[in-house]
Amino acid sequence: MRMAAALSLTLALGACVQPAPQGAGQGVAAPSSAPLRVTNNGQPFGMHEGAAARRVAEATCTAEGRRLRPGIYDRFEAGAWVYVGGCA
Repeated sequence: MRMAAALSLTLALGACVQPAPQGAGQGVAAPSSAPLRVTNNGQPFGMHEGAAARRVAEATCTAEGRRLRPGIYDRFEAGAWVYVGGCA
């Protein structure tokens, strides 16, 4: 009898759950923003200035009330550091 009651409770609780939406790309998190390109006050950063660029990127995101989303595809490109994940 206890097992039937537990099963009934489990089924009842399961009915309260909304099914996941179906669609293309389900389960893949899309970036919430565009890549963030950071320069040194309009001047190009050097490739060796990655730590300084990271501080500028973090400050930029913090000023927007968000946080930097660093990732493995971040890169130095033509005098700017590019943070592909942008701010979240």
